[in-house]
Amino acid sequence: MKQVRNGPAIPVGVDHPIGEKIAAARRLLAVHGAALHSDPAVAGLLGRYRAALRDSRREMEAGGIVAECTECAVVDGGSCCGRGIENRFDAVLLLVNLLLGAELPDRPEDPDGCWFLGAAGCRIPARHVICINYVCPRLVRRLGPEGLRSYQARVAREADLGFALEEALKRWLRNRT
Repeated sequence: MKQVRNGPAIPVGVDHPIGEKIAAARRLLAVHGAALHSDPAVAGLLGRYRAALRDSRREMEAGGIVAECTECAVVDGGSCCGRGIENRFDAVLLLVNLLLGAELPDRPEDPDGCWFLGAAGCRIPARHVICINYVCPRLVRRLGPEGLRSYQARVAREADLGFALEEALKRWLRNRT
């Protein structure tokens, strides 16, 4: 766990159950949500990240990636969204999802799938970097070289802004709690 100055420790790492991390993210939102939304630096990063997520999602839908990944995960039992991948998430990334207005599920829909996997794919907007960077051979074939380059450019922006936002939140929490 990561200790926040004068505050509770924030569960990070794969050794903490996802339910514990979700509860911690909800507590952080309850205590700091209004202040985080009104902080100009955090709000600016949150807005840019939201736009990058929208761009990535649009690219993924247009390129058939959402449909392909959903079919693979839900129908074929693909390994990308398999049970346990949610353990990579920490409370800060889950807080990002809450700040974006997402609801974090209390349980997985599919006991064999990722906690955040639903019938239409991922149920949260801000995903772990492993979720957005991994491109399986099935997708490489579907996208082709040009489609793959386009996709990777979009998700690189999403990953960069997501990392910047998470780091800003960690600094903010360290300095204010």
